[in-house]
Amino acid sequence: MKYNFKKLLTLTLCTVMAITALTGCKSSDTKDSMNEDTNVSTNTNENGAGTILPGIENNLTMVVEGEVDKTKTLTTLIDVDSSPAFNGNPYDTAGINWSVYPFVFDYLAYYAPFPERTFKSSLLESYDFTDKVLTMKLLPDLKWSDGSALNADDLMTQYYCSVGRGTIWNYIEKIEKLDDLSVRITFCTESPLVLNISLYVAIMTPDEIYGEYAEKYKDIAEKGRIYDQTANMYKMTEDGSAQLAIVNEELLSYKPAPNEAVFSGQYVIDKYNSSEVLFTVNKNYRKTPLIENIRGLRPGNSQAFSTAILAGEYTVENGGLNVDMSAQIDKKYADTLRKVFIPEMSSIGYTINVNNYPLNIPEVRKAISLATDRRALISVAEPGSFMGDTKNSPLLPSLQDIYTNEGFMDTLTDYGYNPEKAEELLTSIGWKKDKGKWVDDKGETPVISIATINTWPSFMMTAEAMSSMLTDFGFNIDFKPMEFGVWNDFTKTDEKMISCVFMAGADSYAHPWETYNGLFTNLRAGWPKVEPGKDIIMTAPTTGKEYNVTNMLAELFSAIDPDDTKRITEEFMVLANDLCGFIPVIEKAAPLRIYDPKLSLADTELNTVQQNYYYYGNINTILAKLIKEDMLYFIK
Repeated sequence: MKYNFKKLLTLTLCTVMAITALTGCKSSDTKDSMNEDTNVSTNTNENGAGTILPGIENNLTMVVEGEVDKTKTLTTLIDVDSSPAFNGNPYDTAGINWSVYPFVFDYLAYYAPFPERTFKSSLLESYDFTDKVLTMKLLPDLKWSDGSALNADDLMTQYYCSVGRGTIWNYIEKIEKLDDLSVRITFCTESPLVLNISLYVAIMTPDEIYGEYAEKYKDIAEKGRIYDQTANMYKMTEDGSAQLAIVNEELLSYKPAPNEAVFSGQYVIDKYNSSEVLFTVNKNYRKTPLIENIRGLRPGNSQAFSTAILAGEYTVENGGLNVDMSAQIDKKYADTLRKVFIPEMSSIGYTINVNNYPLNIPEVRKAISLATDRRALISVAEPGSFMGDTKNSPLLPSLQDIYTNEGFMDTLTDYGYNPEKAEELLTSIGWKKDKGKWVDDKGETPVISIATINTWPSFMMTAEAMSSMLTDFGFNIDFKPMEFGVWNDFTKTDEKMISCVFMAGADSYAHPWETYNGLFTNLRAGWPKVEPGKDIIMTAPTTGKEYNVTNMLAELFSAIDPDDTKRITEEFMVLANDLCGFIPVIEKAAPLRIYDPKLSLADTELNTVQQNYYYYGNINTILAKLIKEDMLYFIK
């Protein structure tokens, strides 16, 4: 069956012409890299690294020569809560979040997989990971923004406040303070991923403030976990989980004003309102940056964001733009704009809730995937979008050659566009066409909803196009575009069916463990519910083989031999390929647009997908790294 793509494309572009929004779219001063044979990707993005993408043809360069101008304010994009609930607790959903962490909090070390796996020390003077033991020493004379000493007590508090958050306490045996500057952590694994979860950490919790909570988390870590020898990891006990919920609630009750919080980074919050946050230099930071004032501008709604860009409000931004708006901006700022593409290692796709009829039927899920023309979806997505994995494995295409054996991908079922095969699958389970609509074996046309965010271009445009495709194919589709807040709540509920989401990427570690941990544990995924403390068990529908996903994740995390990593990764890919519960559409490279021609940055090739240390991470991590090394400044 053919769908009217020309009509669909016209409708989609008309609907989303004005949509622009944040895509929400990761020894001192020495570069510390793992050995070449370490079992972690030194990935170069084969779908985009060094690839020239739509950019600007002018004579500008990233480095600008001249006298430094400290009077100018840099305006960047942020994504913090705009309501009166905005506060200074970095653990609260309405608190200081990832988009401003890089300015107000310093990191033990920064991480990038390009051009090789790198941990560049920031707060640390040194670190060593040998025989499962990580020893870290802080720089001397560090201070918080209130002038108090930043030392090993604060580091201990930071780690204890991480109990129940993330992965690290699945693998910590014990943590010890050695002296005022040094901490030693003993792990139950030698996995090189230990460095990712231990070093690329923002230090946000002064012991003076968070110490009372840390003591309670410490008690849970010591008494509320048990070691699972089979999985080689620690798991929370039922009582530990209950105590954790209580302490989390206590911690989240602490809500200082954003400009009254205590910070470890280069800047502090000076002023804020519903549209912007103003940052000024932290006078107690160890080094004064060449840019003294930063303005973080929230995107607001789609119209507000596009208006702000066209009005020249931003110095730099990386917000999501549809193809038309991107071209309009390129034309307007043709003489002054510089653009590079940042490899996000993120994945945009569609989760399928296998708990709801008819999506609980594997043949229906597979038919939906086969009836979706991903190449057509890519054509209406934002610039910098590459094709996701049509095998629904769903490892990023840029990582597949690194983490699979030669020829393995050919063994997986391809769910690329094939409407004839989709029809065969549906008829095989007793479905039939009636007046252009698919009718199930009960004579009904079940409704299938598709939820998306109506202000994020790649979400809205691909979802509308996909809805039209599947409707034309004969499914009874209920298209549900939503405001972000509504989508955020809805996609965590049991009512969701198909949802456009960021999922199964590898933006933090560039490693398949991150992909499959995200795929099988994300709240937006549509897998069967698992009771707290129980293992995730999945059964492949075709073979009936049972997989203990929890143990497989632990084994993949701890794998040191590259052959073991490939073996476990391939097991996950076989399972995901058969389950067909996530349809990856886009592997993202985000355009970083620089509007002020007087802003000097680290040298790199324009209009290309980057593969270097400085141009990796979210926009404000990139800016913070450059500022820290005096590589970002204005010229008079």
